[in-house]
Amino acid sequence: MRLPVLFKFAKVLMISRLRSTRRSIVSKSITSRPILIALIGSVLFVAGLFFGYETTVFLGYGTSLTGPVAHQLVVTIFGGVPLFLVGFYFTMGLLWEVNASTEAESTDTINWLPITPAEYVAASALSTSYTYSPLLMVAFGYSLPIGVLTGNLAGFLVLVPIALLSTSLGSVSVEILRSALASASTAFNRLGGRITVIMRIVGIILILLVTQLLFSGVFL
Repeated sequence: MRLPVLFKFAKVLMISRLRSTRRSIVSKSITSRPILIALIGSVLFVAGLFFGYETTVFLGYGTSLTGPVAHQLVVTIFGGVPLFLVGFYFTMGLLWEVNASTEAESTDTINWLPITPAEYVAASALSTSYTYSPLLMVAFGYSLPIGVLTGNLAGFLVLVPIALLSTSLGSVSVEILRSALASASTAFNRLGGRITVIMRIVGIILILLVTQLLFSGVFL
């Protein structure tokens, strides 16, 4: 796998995504600079630090934030973050696939670009992960003071790679579903008429319902 090609194509996909969803009040010069996502993530990380600190102060007011109270807080936050990230990345990626125009991004691109299928999938997953990375930064910022102030810094250090793995899992799952949707769309288009529209709507609703059930913790 050629890393330079992978990163370059991931950047192209991300810019395409940003431009296709931008509003008229947002200039094209802004949406063509992916570094702004990192800047937004940095700001949200600081905001997460503040809210995480305020959470520990509020829960520890009048009592010592140790023992069962601290354990419950850490388990709830550190255990919920990875599960939430998988569901969020998968859902947002799925909604993008549903709403994206064929001009903005298409899986047919791989047929004429000088890249391998593996590079295309990896670049698309990387693009999705980076596009929604500000949420990951909020999660890190919120969890860090909780880990430090409750004496569970080691737990936070374990959370970081697990959270990164969760975002990757969610992004790759979208790519798998995208392939399935492309095949299903081809089959539906052969039918034509209203039945195609109805089947697409029903399929999207079912996918969203199953996704929310899987990542809501109902089966845990």
